[in-house]
This record gives sequence, C-alpha cells and structure tokens, in this order.
Amino acid sequence: MDCATASFFDCHARIGRPTTPHRTNLETAEALVEQMDYFGIAEALVYHAGSVDWDPAKGNEMLAEELAGQERLHGCAVLLPSATREMGNGDPAAYLAALGMRAVRLFPKQHSYRLTEWCAGRVLASLEESGMVLLLDVAQVTWDELAELLRGHPRLPVILLEPFYRTDRYLYALWEQFDNLYVETATYQTHRGIESVCARFGPERLIFGTGLPVRDGGGAITPILLAEVPEASKQAIAGGTLRRLLGRGE
Repeated sequence: MDCATASFFDCHARIGRPTTPHRTNLETAEALVEQMDYFGIAEALVYHAGSVDWDPAKGNEMLAEELAGQERLHGCAVLLPSATREMGNGDPAAYLAALGMRAVRLFPKQHSYRLTEWCAGRVLASLEESGMVLLLDVAQVTWDELAELLRGHPRLPVILLEPFYRTDRYLYALWEQFDNLYVETATYQTHRGIESVCARFGPERLIFGTGLPVRDGGGAITPILLAEVPEASKQAIAGGTLRRLLGRGE
C-alpha cells in the first residue's frame, strides 16, 4: 500500500483558533483540506478548538457552519454532562442529529467533571443507544474510568486518542475484555506495535489519526505504510474501520 492506493480517514483533526495559538494552527476547513491534500489524506473527523477552550455549544455551531459543503470533513461535536443543562434540555442524540454529526469528544478533566455513571452516565447511555462514536484523549481519563465506561456501555465504540509507547500493559488487558475499544495510531509508537496488535487482536483495533495541526501528518502515515501486515489490514487501519463505525459504507 502507498499513499496513492490508500484511503486515509483521519480520526483526529482540529480547526479553529485555540486559546494557546500553535505555530501551525489551521483555523478554517479550507486550510485543513489543503494540509490533507499535501499528505494524501482523503477524509477527516474534525472538532473545533472553540468547543474545547471556550464554549462547547457555540464551538459546535461554528464547526457545523465551517464544515457546510465540505464533503471530505465530518464533524465531531464536544459534549458536556446533562445535569447543568449547558447544552439544552434535550437528548444528546437529538442534539447531534440536528448538527448532522455522528461522533463526539469528551474532555472530562479540562471541563471539570468525572467520566463516571453518576456524572456522565446519561450522556454515555444516549450516545450508546443512538449508535454514536466516542473519542477520548488518554490524558482526559483514568484507566479505571475507561474500564468502567467500556464495561457499562459495551455497544459504544470508544476511540482512545494519543496513547504512547508504554500503554500496552493497560491496552492489552482492556482489549482482552472489551470489544468496543479502539486506539489511534499516531502516537502509538511501540516497537512493532502495529504488527503485534494485528496478530493478537486484529487490525480493526487500530484507527489512523494525525492530531493535525499540532502533530505532523506524515509521521502518522508512515508507520501504517511500512507496517509488516497484510494489505487488507493496512486498509482497515487507514480508514476502513472508522468508516464502518460511522456508518459510511465500509
């Protein structure tokens, strides 16, 4: 497989102006698409910096407006727990449907709540029931909270973002028990990690992501292109599994 034959679908990209500017910040959908073209990335799941650093509801609205007419970019909303009613009184599934989005990011540490049943259970249950996809940064959740979430919501696909090379003893234990855990590949830099995961658990456990614009797209693509796994496994990691989770025909 090479960039010409791959159909990379990035699960982890951002637009908008964050509170702390980055030298490679991408504020608009057009700027992100230009970077995707440079790296040979076909599609991307995108969240808005304003949803994290400022106001989730307003940031989600800005994201929906920015992505209008962008066939290669797909929105990833940021939600809050329902108790404070900061995002309205309705069901999160209806809220996401109105935005036209099928994926969600949660930032429990940054937004000051717990990813536990007593605090976020209603949101998690709604996401599970409506077939949404949840993305979580490894720095935003404890391993115990992640295990509780996977156990309590087995039909909710959870993509863990930004793991690092010393997470295998956590990940393998979770993969042995739960079928709904997926891991972003960009920062998963364990030696022969892709090969080992594919052999033990299958390529569908790994999902391509870049972390654009903070991280470089080329560094995320290369390990998949060079991995010593079958072509079908590379295609699944590059985008097939994410498209299936999002109901996009794979």
